[in-house]
Amino acid sequence: MQTISYLPHFVSWVVVAGLISKMLAVDGGTVNAILLGLHIIDKPIQFLAVGEWFWGIVTLSDLWKEMGWNSIIYLAAISGIDPELYDAAKVDGAGRFRRIWHITLPGIRSTIMILMIMSIGWLTSIGFEKQFLLGNPIVQDYSQVLDLYVLNYGIKLGRFSYGTAIGIVNTLVSITLLAACQRAL
Repeated sequence: MQTISYLPHFVSWVVVAGLISKMLAVDGGTVNAILLGLHIIDKPIQFLAVGEWFWGIVTLSDLWKEMGWNSIIYLAAISGIDPELYDAAKVDGAGRFRRIWHITLPGIRSTIMILMIMSIGWLTSIGFEKQFLLGNPIVQDYSQVLDLYVLNYGIKLGRFSYGTAIGIVNTLVSITLLAACQRAL
């Protein structure tokens, strides 16, 4: 289980997108095979050809790719909490959720805040690897993000100043969000 959750973080999006494409394939795809085997569907579904499902697939694949790395960070933070706090809370009659709410979450608060600040900086820069690799002409209207727009209308058309201007505005918005988040915390 650890390998399934940790390994995707350490491989490139090209490999992960290939795995996802194979799992969602009509011919021999794992997901279609399971759904057909459980008699949930009658014929295979072309998951990557349904535009409304594109962002759900991208989000789930991103969660799968980064789940292991984030769990390593949070488990390391949790291991730094004194176990005697949990024992004392258990003696006082605190249940599992009370121990999580009053010991674990305050104990990893600084880690949560640092990871949130780091994530806020990349909020506007969703990247284009996932969308570029999982997208196709059928879902092109759904897979368009700012970075793909810069690639298609700035670099491919030779409008380098236009692409640069979009990149600068994107960076300024990221810096503003980061400063606002840090000021709020």
